[in-house]
Amino acid sequence: VPAAGDVTLAVATVGDGVDEPDGAVTAAVSAGGGYTVSASRGSAAVRVADDDSAVCVPQLPTDAVTAAEVTGWRDRFPGDTERVARWNQVLEALGTGTGSGQAAITAAQAQAKAATFGARWDRVARTLQAHEACNDADPDPDADDDPPPPPPPPTVSVTAGSGVTEGSAATFTVSASPAPSSPLSVDVSVAASGSYGVAAGTRTVTVPVSGSATLSVATSGDSTDEPNGSVTVTVAGGTGYTVSQTDGAATVSVADDDDPPPSPPASVTISIEDASGVEGLWVTFKVTLSQAADHQVKVRWESDNAYDLDPYAIAGDEFWHMNGTLTFAPGQTEKTASVYLNDDSHAEADEVFRVRLSSPEGATIADGEAVMTITDND
Repeated sequence: VPAAGDVTLAVATVGDGVDEPDGAVTAAVSAGGGYTVSASRGSAAVRVADDDSAVCVPQLPTDAVTAAEVTGWRDRFPGDTERVARWNQVLEALGTGTGSGQAAITAAQAQAKAATFGARWDRVARTLQAHEACNDADPDPDADDDPPPPPPPPTVSVTAGSGVTEGSAATFTVSASPAPSSPLSVDVSVAASGSYGVAAGTRTVTVPVSGSATLSVATSGDSTDEPNGSVTVTVAGGTGYTVSQTDGAATVSVADDDDPPPSPPASVTISIEDASGVEGLWVTFKVTLSQAADHQVKVRWESDNAYDLDPYAIAGDEFWHMNGTLTFAPGQTEKTASVYLNDDSHAEADEVFRVRLSSPEGATIADGEAVMTITDND
């Protein structure tokens, strides 16, 4: 499977001239290294339709006439045109073309001739009755009259509407092709970037028989200047449909409409200090201003992994992933915040993680990263 994420597997089938039941080819994903197998879509089957007509074998009587036998009777008196015509009709009925233009005789017509021309016409009649029984079972054995295969399940895709401004709903169109014969329930997941109040998670969209439905995802407006964000909808696998390989996800951009805060005085800067704490307790760190400001100062903080340091702690395992905003009133120069440190029962080396500052208002960041050390207590 390349980096694009999908690959096509072709499995050849062989045609023949034998009438047989329809079959199928099934591909199943085996367990291996570096991946897991889907619990719901770990295998798939493709129907293989037989294209050969059924051959009816007539149940001939023991004294059935043959084409060679009839040809001999016809050719015994070539000058008797009526006799030749009668036997040509029999040969046509047996499937042997004569080029004479004579129509094939039926079993009933042959039986009527028995009273005039003798017992051999009884044999002809019984032979033709057996052939006609096959034709009654399948009037056109060469016709492709197998029932049509079931229609393939519709392929579901999603397309994005135009970009929106915070506070407006992002819209998406969920489509099924071909259109379903009855309303189709499709599962989608909603994800977002940015703080725009999007309710992320799984939703169910009902696609009507018209083939498409509109999904609206609300965003909320605020008065905070922040980076632009986006809303992404992804079609999830489900029952009764397949997911488009090219249009299974779509994204609508969400634009911030708030003015940036006024530029801070150049002389006021924000710094964060390193700190340490014992596992099972809180680590408290200090954030300071270089000098008191005559206006309110804000800065956002967030704990995060420090993969470039060794040994590093893992968010969620050794410490909580936390964030917040510190607000300095005019004249204040120092604030503190804390991150909880998870406890365990095994001895280990001290571990570290980072706390980062961002989104300052009323000042600039001079030192925006601090290292938090988790001291082992085992």
